[in-house]
Amino acid sequence: MTKSNVSINSECQCDNTITVFGTGEVSATPNIATIITGATTTSKQVTEAQEENAEIIAAIVSSLRSIGIPTESIQTSDYRIEENVRYDDNTKIFLGYKVTHVLTVTVEPVEKAGAVIDVAVNSGANVVSDIRFEIKEPDVYYQKALRAAMEKANQKAQTIAQSLHISLPNTPHRIIETGSAAPSPRMFSEMQSTQIQPGQLTICAQVTLIFLLTS
Repeated sequence: MTKSNVSINSECQCDNTITVFGTGEVSATPNIATIITGATTTSKQVTEAQEENAEIIAAIVSSLRSIGIPTESIQTSDYRIEENVRYDDNTKIFLGYKVTHVLTVTVEPVEKAGAVIDVAVNSGANVVSDIRFEIKEPDVYYQKALRAAMEKANQKAQTIAQSLHISLPNTPHRIIETGSAAPSPRMFSEMQSTQIQPGQLTICAQVTLIFLLTS
C-alpha cells in the first residue's frame, strides 16, 4: 500500500521547483514476541516473601528452558521490595512486605508465545503484563517500503510535468528521507486462553523529492 502528496513551490533557494512527497508501506508478520511475566509474593517477613518469590522465579526459568527458551532470552527487567499496606479511615495499616520480580522473555519463533505463557503460569507466575510483537530484521522491509515511496513520488512528479507540458530532469535536485526503519512494536491483539494472534506490523518509509526545472 502506498500513498503520496504533491506540491509545486520554490525550494533550495531556487525558483521553478517541483516538490513531491511519497509514502510507501509494507506489511509484515512479526517473528519475535516479547513477554513480560513474573511473580508477586507477600509475607509478614521480607525474607519469607523473597524466598517464596525466588522459588517461583527459579521454577519459571527452569520451565522456560525446558521448552527451548535459551537463558540469554530471559532477563530480569524489574525487582521491587515494597511495604504491603492498606488504609482504614486514612490510617496506614502495615500488612507486611510485597516482593515483585518481573522477567522479560524474548520468544522466537513467535508461535511459541502461547506455550511460554502457559509454562510460566503453571510454574507459579501471577504477572503477565505485556506482550509485544516485533520484526527481527525490519530494515529488509523498510528497503521495500522506501523503494515504493520513491516510485510513487517519481510517478507524481512525472504526472505534474506532463500536465504542465514541461520537461522534468531525470534525477531530483534533492532527496530527503523522513521515514524510520523500525516499526512500533505491536501490543497483543487478542489473547484467549493463550491463543496469541500477532497480526501484522506496518513498516513505513517517506521521502521528499525536489526537482529543479530548467527554463
